[in-house]
Amino acid sequence: MKICVTGATGFIGKQLCNYLLTSGHDVVALVRSDPKTLSGFDEGVVFARGDIGHRESLVTAFTGCDVVMHLAALFNHPELSLSDYKKVNVDGVQNVLEIARQSGVHRVVHCSTVGVASSGPLPYAEDAPYSPPEWDKYETTKADGEKLARQFYEQTKYPVVVIRPAQVYGPGDLSKLKFYRMVKKGVIVNPSSTLKHLIHVADLCRAFELAASSDDGFGIPIIIASPEPTPLKELVKLVANSLGVGSPKLVLPALPITLSATLVEILFEMLGKKPPIFRRSTHFFTKSVAFKAVNAEKYLGFSSQIATEEGVKQTAAWYRRENLL
Repeated sequence: MKICVTGATGFIGKQLCNYLLTSGHDVVALVRSDPKTLSGFDEGVVFARGDIGHRESLVTAFTGCDVVMHLAALFNHPELSLSDYKKVNVDGVQNVLEIARQSGVHRVVHCSTVGVASSGPLPYAEDAPYSPPEWDKYETTKADGEKLARQFYEQTKYPVVVIRPAQVYGPGDLSKLKFYRMVKKGVIVNPSSTLKHLIHVADLCRAFELAASSDDGFGIPIIIASPEPTPLKELVKLVANSLGVGSPKLVLPALPITLSATLVEILFEMLGKKPPIFRRSTHFFTKSVAFKAVNAEKYLGFSSQIATEEGVKQTAAWYRRENLL
């Protein structure tokens, strides 16, 4: 197939482009930057300059494609306004769906997030009600974007597959780098009984490929996650082992760090600057997540293949190769 990937310069997007290319597909990466300045893409990926906020550029990128995989999103910029987030995470979804349909694209695979419905008793089911925290502009607008994608399918019957990845990790992921560095230094925020539900980026890429040709499962949330959640205490041990160090000796209390992150985020938002730490960062240590994912197997025939221990080793090895630790 010929597949266009939006959000191609992000961690998942770049990995997905290279994975699809290796799997024999023609890949168009939608990018806002000059392709000459980009790195990390395998030879053979074709670049299209464009922006999901500019519909004309999408026509050029989508024409002739069989599938659009929509990953572009505004993320981890709490200093920006809710309006800024809506322009990308809601209006951008509308643009992608409408232009893909008008351009003769056969389907759209929309990347959402498990955070749009993750409150109440564990594990969270795929039909759980939407429950993004009001203060979280990312999850609030991602929930609205997912609702829009599902409504678009219901109203038009245009095939839209909605993927909700669990917490993604693996080689190329810089979002967990601070966590690995903390473990290496022997310091950690108290993991208590926190659970984390992960998915390796290679497994997620395979799920996206399956979603490109599935016969069913349109317009419903499909969670992509490992079979079971991992206790954060166990994840700390796995990271320590992969780095060849002992478990952290200095355990910091979570509550004051969470309060500090909240205050810092509010202050920097008032100043219009990106904060060095914010509430979403501390949630990694304090918010338990676990999911009951059945739709991936049912509609995509998907189950994860990479065990967490192996995935952590791969991630640590990549950090070493890149001299990031």
